[in-house]
Amino acid sequence: MEQPPGFVAQGESSLLCKLRRSLYGLKQSPRAWFKKFSHVVQNFGLKRSEVDHLVFYCHTSPGRCVYLIVYVDDIVITGNDATTISQLKKHLFSHFQTKDLGHLKYFLGIKVAQSKEGIVISQRKYAIDILKETGMLDCKPIDSPMDPNQKLMADQGEPFTDPERYRRLVGKLIYLTITRPDLSFAIGIVSQFM
Repeated sequence: MEQPPGFVAQGESSLLCKLRRSLYGLKQSPRAWFKKFSHVVQNFGLKRSEVDHLVFYCHTSPGRCVYLIVYVDDIVITGNDATTISQLKKHLFSHFQTKDLGHLKYFLGIKVAQSKEGIVISQRKYAIDILKETGMLDCKPIDSPMDPNQKLMADQGEPFTDPERYRRLVGKLIYLTITRPDLSFAIGIVSQFM
């Protein structure tokens, strides 16, 4: 690594620094952190999923399991083995500076509400933010997002002035289908015009 500004000794500007560990802000830092995290979690006994490398799991006994999901620097731990979950948290606390935020309430823009009846996920705030961004917050709600018999054409209507904004909005709508699969047909149609 090149010497930082102000660190260079007179006549030794060609020397380099050897890093003993990853430095925040370098492009290889996230990979180094995840490699270390993965090693710590696997040493605890969790296996890395072959399908999604950000998911770790273990089956502690018949019918008992623990799952750990990583997204950048957010970690979700879930399962039906409270003892193993508690031990896993202690293991993570001993290796990383982290904090337990309790039961999952919000993750990646999705609100999670847990009760005895089950789990409800919602993107209400996310949907309202999209409506605000498009100036449609006060529009009248309808039963169906789009008439399935309506045919849209690329040359009909006034062209969208900002194609990048259109693509961004369609991407947000696609993300909204996580909790609103009923929007998939309409969003599939509008995504054809990106």
